[in-house]
Amino acid sequence: MISKLLCSLRSLGVALAYFTLILASAAPPANPKGEKITIAVVGGTSFGTPEKFASGLATAEGDFQYETKAGPSPRVYRMRYKGVPFYYIRIYGQEARQPREPEHVYHIRTWTALHELGVTHVLSGASSGGIRPEMTFDDIVILDDFIEWRFSRPVDILEEVGISRPGIFPNYAIPLSPSLRRLLIEESKKRLPGYTGKLYERGVFAQFAPGRFESPAEVQAMARAGADLTSMNQATCIIYARQLGIRFASISSIANPATGVGAFTFKQMQDSVQRIAAFTIPVVLEVIARIPKDAMDPEPSSTGEPFKGDYLNPDEKK
Repeated sequence: MISKLLCSLRSLGVALAYFTLILASAAPPANPKGEKITIAVVGGTSFGTPEKFASGLATAEGDFQYETKAGPSPRVYRMRYKGVPFYYIRIYGQEARQPREPEHVYHIRTWTALHELGVTHVLSGASSGGIRPEMTFDDIVILDDFIEWRFSRPVDILEEVGISRPGIFPNYAIPLSPSLRRLLIEESKKRLPGYTGKLYERGVFAQFAPGRFESPAEVQAMARAGADLTSMNQATCIIYARQLGIRFASISSIANPATGVGAFTFKQMQDSVQRIAAFTIPVVLEVIARIPKDAMDPEPSSTGEPFKGDYLNPDEKK
């Protein structure tokens, strides 16, 4: 009887220790010297080879993973450029995706991690198919609006994860951060001389089904709806960032004409993405260096409009 009791106590002790370890790992790790990092880059195909992002330009300072409220985080890389620290996540956090796991899960975990880490400013970008015929290989597009054509991912990250932002209305009247867009445009213009593509200061991004290219008929429908370019992930980023109160901007690009708009080969796409990355990465780094000085003023259009009272009964006292 006593031996059974001791075994039970030992089992309980192991379980409690394991539970304590889980709780300990659930908090984001502290940064060296207690430094607060509020800027992140969510890698997309505009930045080329994920593991080579900013190689030779920014300083790598380690990486980590931890258990978010939504599950295991992607690997988060600490980096620094011109004294400004930032996080980098490769290709939307795909590194943490498990076999047979639904593809939307890594998006949820990535944005949950950014929220829990205290990130307030995020830059990203995707190589895309140009819907407008004049948009071609190597062109740069600073997105200003979006269409989410199909809902194949959770539409509300707050509800999905159980994150509360009471008294905040995530309006999309101005879909992307004006301050970050301005910096991306200014830094892109500086690098344009001698570049192979054109700069579009506005562009409507259409997001269709993940995992495949669109059909010619689908691209025609997007064009009639007012879209300029199409790819698979940037609209998800725009939506989740706004719901979480994170400023977001995208330096997207054209690596091919959209299906049915013009002919292209896989090799042409490969070559274009490398030229695009050589342009976009220095632009993004220079924007990061400017954010602490030029993009810190309050921006309710990006972080969500604060409100008081009840929508259906504004006179209700709580």
